[in-house]
Order: sequence, then structure tokens, then C-alpha cells
Amino acid sequence: ETMRRDFVANVSHEIRTPLTVLSGFVETMQSLPLEEADRTRYLGLMAQQAQRMQTLVSDLLTLSRLEGSPAPGAGEWIAARELLEHVLQEARGLSAVIAEPPHDIAADADEEIWISGAKTELLSAMSNLMSNAVRYTPPGRKISAGWTHREDGSAEFHVRDTGPGIAAEHIPRLTERFYRVDRSRSRETGGTGLGLAIVKHVVQRHGGQLDVTSELGKGSTFMLVLPASRVRARSRR
Repeated sequence: ETMRRDFVANVSHEIRTPLTVLSGFVETMQSLPLEEADRTRYLGLMAQQAQRMQTLVSDLLTLSRLEGSPAPGAGEWIAARELLEHVLQEARGLSAVIAEPPHDIAADADEEIWISGAKTELLSAMSNLMSNAVRYTPPGRKISAGWTHREDGSAEFHVRDTGPGIAAEHIPRLTERFYRVDRSRSRETGGTGLGLAIVKHVVQRHGGQLDVTSELGKGSTFMLVLPASRVRARSRR
């Protein structure tokens, strides 16, 4: 019951701010004659706040869908490299928009492996890890990602950034909904506070785990680990 109350309070809080801003601009445009430049600027800010609410609602619906549906079975076999290329391209596009100069985003040398699971869910989890790295790493710095086939047969998708790092006391709470290490920074970069909760749900539904290592001032590494039952080497496909 406490968790439910906290969740409702957090959602209300997250939506209230952009809604207040949006309503204020609408009232201004309705009541005052505006120069074209002012009108354009206000509409741009309104669109930004509307997008913020849309992203939040989208993340909430994703979480609801993940919690309310059965875990994916064996599913289709997907080339890990295909998934990686997709999220790298997406991350480079985001970096080009929000960072000047853009980040140096590179693929680590990865083995040809195939992953079994729900493709849309895996892409969602990987994209959330990549977008977090882009949003929290200073412009121009390096971000790398890749797949590793571990000795025990499991597979690891990792994202390494060169951002500010995360203090040890925050790491256990990172996957809590709406938990933020730096609230002001998260809002500036468009974060909803739900990304890592989505990652945790996806990886757990696939029988895996999310591991995080970080050092203040040196960056962080997020590792999405899938069990051996969902991994095949290229030669065995």
C-alpha cells in the first residue's frame, strides 16, 4: 500500500511540472498579443514539455505491459550484433541532438552470438542503458558498448561511459522507479526516472540480471547479463 501511494505521488509530481508550464504558456498565448518570435519560442517550449509528458506516459505503459504479461519463452533467435548496431545508431542520433561536440560512441570488439528472447524488450533495455550513458556523459567523451560471450555460456551486453560516476550508496537503488542520483541533471536531460526500472524488468523476465560498477570521476559500466539457455554461439545456430 505504501509503494502504491508513493508511486501515485511520484507520477503526479512528474506530470505536474510540465503540465503547469504548458498551461501557463497556453494562457499567455490566449490573453496577450505576441510577436512572431515570442510565439515561436513559446510553442517550442510547449512542444518540449508535451514531449516530456508523452515520454513519461510511454515509459509507464511499458512498465505496465512488462508487469502484466507472461515472461517471454524461447522466442526468436536474434543476432546480438544486429541489436548492438541498432542501439549504437540510436545513441549517436541522440548525442548529435543534445551534445556539442557529440560523444565518441564506439562498438567494443564483440563475438558473433545469437540471443533468444523478445526483440522489442531487449532493444528497449539496451536503448535505455545507451541513452543514459549519452545523457550523463559530458559532451565529446567516449562511450562504448558490446556483447561478450562469457565462459559459463551466458552473454553480457555492457555499456561503458566516462561520465561522473555513481557513488556506491546509490547503486543498490538505481532500479527503483523515479529514483535519481541527480534530480536536476536528470530533468535537464529529459530523463523520466523509469529507464532502469524498465531494464531491470526486461532482464529479469529473460532470466538474467543487471550489474553495475562505477567509480566517481571515472565513469560507470552497466552490464545486462542473459543466461546460457538464451545464448548460442554463431557456429551452433
